[in-house]
Amino acid sequence: LHPRVRRQRQMCIRDRVDYALQFVGGAYKAGGNDPHTGADCSGFVKYVMQYGAGISMNRSSTSQSTQGQAIDSSEMQPGDLIFYGNGSRINHVAMYIGDGQIVHASTYKTGIKTSEWDYRDPVKIITMF
Repeated sequence: LHPRVRRQRQMCIRDRVDYALQFVGGAYKAGGNDPHTGADCSGFVKYVMQYGAGISMNRSSTSQSTQGQAIDSSEMQPGDLIFYGNGSRINHVAMYIGDGQIVHASTYKTGIKTSEWDYRDPVKIITMF
């Protein structure tokens, strides 16, 4: 990549991560689509990608996992999406924010929070670039 394009991409990714992090402490809500009022994991990711990056995402974590390009954990960059599940069935999605951390809409008890990226075994990792 041309250095100017690389810089623009890095700025966009940083903006996306910063946008997501502003919602830490927000409420978890099953079926919720807006982190201002409560969101579940895929609703949170859909909202952040749409309003923080201008990228349209599907609604469910399973269908979101079919978007973008699959990558290995060694290739992860901030802004990439990590999918978790039971076996190969995907049931959770989070955004990688760097330094081994993710941001995600976790549970009713904990809401939108950060965690270690490997707090569960990832099923799939995708990049949207």
